[in-house]
Amino acid sequence: MTMYHVGLGLGAVLILAGCSEQPQKGPPTEQEIHAADSAVASRAPGRHPYRCDDNKTLLVDFKDQGLTVELRRDAKAPAAVLTAPLQGLQYVGDAETATFSGNQIKIEAPGKRPVLCQKATRL
Repeated sequence: MTMYHVGLGLGAVLILAGCSEQPQKGPPTEQEIHAADSAVASRAPGRHPYRCDDNKTLLVDFKDQGLTVELRRDAKAPAAVLTAPLQGLQYVGDAETATFSGNQIKIEAPGKRPVLCQKATRL
């Protein structure tokens, strides 16, 4: 085998390796965005404000690499803790569930109407 044949073989391998299809990934989920949150301007770890359709505010704290959220109606209120087994799945707590879609969160509880909240830049 000559160096010419070795060079052709290496060239073919490199060309084929460049043609392998890379999996397309969609936009990051809300969990992925906040999985590495360590702090925000308010100095509260991973805290993000939302404005809800019931004219109330919601503070969402992302914890445990985005697999746990704590929901509060104000900074001093006790938190409702919800967890998800994997990123991209619904969060479940003792009395409610939360589902993220883009910049929105939908909170549902038995016997209550769903509450839809939009991420706010400030409150």
